[in-house]
Amino acid sequence: MTPAVVGRRTLIGASLAAVALAGTMTGPAHAAPRPNARRVRLGVNYTPSTRWFHMWQDFREDDLRRDLDDIAVLGLDHIRLMLLWSEFQPEPRLISGEKLDRLARFFELADAAGLDVDVTTFNGHISARYWTPNWLQVQPKPVNWFTDKQAIVAQQDFLRALAARIGTHPRFLGFDLSNEPYYYWDNFAGLGVTPAQADAWYTTLVRTAAEVAPGRLHTVGCDHVPWNANGAKGFGRAALATEGSVTAVHPWTSFQGVLKTDPLGALATRNAERLTQVVQAYGAADRLTWIQEDGAAPSLHFSDQSRPQYGEWLKRSIRNAASSDHFFGFTWWCSHDVSEQLVPALNPLEYDLGLYTNDRKLKPAGAALKELVAEFDRTPPPVAARSTGIVIPDANPRSGEDTFYRLANEGTHAAFVLESRSSDKAYLQARGITTLVRP
Repeated sequence: MTPAVVGRRTLIGASLAAVALAGTMTGPAHAAPRPNARRVRLGVNYTPSTRWFHMWQDFREDDLRRDLDDIAVLGLDHIRLMLLWSEFQPEPRLISGEKLDRLARFFELADAAGLDVDVTTFNGHISARYWTPNWLQVQPKPVNWFTDKQAIVAQQDFLRALAARIGTHPRFLGFDLSNEPYYYWDNFAGLGVTPAQADAWYTTLVRTAAEVAPGRLHTVGCDHVPWNANGAKGFGRAALATEGSVTAVHPWTSFQGVLKTDPLGALATRNAERLTQVVQAYGAADRLTWIQEDGAAPSLHFSDQSRPQYGEWLKRSIRNAASSDHFFGFTWWCSHDVSEQLVPALNPLEYDLGLYTNDRKLKPAGAALKELVAEFDRTPPPVAARSTGIVIPDANPRSGEDTFYRLANEGTHAAFVLESRSSDKAYLQARGITTLVRP
């Protein structure tokens, strides 16, 4: 069925021949991702300095260009970009051609700045704000877009429409399906999505992403919740570690309170590394892992005494995570502080997480990350040998946490091994593990 164009919007028929959308495809057909020589990619989550995530409604190219130049000056090589799903797909069969045009134009701006772009798509939750389209917000209860068949078809349609516009662009890294979506279904909508239902949603959509944009990195962004839980919470760990092409995790070490007291201790500087190793215990021996978010607000997460150590904490944390094998990269949160005048009533930490201030002045975190980028370019971070494996119960990966930090303080880089895999000699050999430690 041929889509009908209404103004700058595209009305898609039920079968969704989504490739015939308003505007022209960006980039050559079947263009490969632009090669990058770095073993560990370093980037940042993009928070626009002047219009925040409302950039899609009020698209100001000069502002965006300046922001992207700020990021490029630091030597970073990629950004994670948040779409507002409500703006792009205001009805299940209506996808905005205007917003697709703006996204295609944004890729041109990113290309000019030398930045690759990861596109986060179905954003029910960003920075404790909830952005789902109105067609999901029905009475007496919101549509469960993780289980409702028509809602899932609409999401697949949206992925096809996006891929038709930017899926072959050489700067396109891949689709991140959603940002920590369990906060939406638990804290906002009360949908009661089970881990099995979440896994089915993820599996269906990440396979759609691979179908419409093959050869790219497709994932779903999750914080520590699925990985620190005793049992399954949010998503099942097996699905996150096997479906898609990379497992993305957001450690948010700063939320543990340790940066106020001991920002250079093992708990602070090795938490991202620990979570990377936990993730890798659940996947194949060569599964890619990505620290897709981490950050801290100096005004809130540090004390007056510890704040001068922010930059050193940042460097050590990234260095330690980067010592992991099969590690895609580290993507800091975030590029620019949020304007409190523009966006009132956010959690206060959201106003102080940037590498730059809201008026684009470089902050100490930005200076430290720039120094680390230069260091990694001079001397790429080596992969640490991890011959020691800490055996953990399949259902409770956090049980090995204390042992991991103790070994780190003794100078040992350890991995984690699931109890169910601890007797698999071929698997242990593939990971280079020769000694097992049981907490």
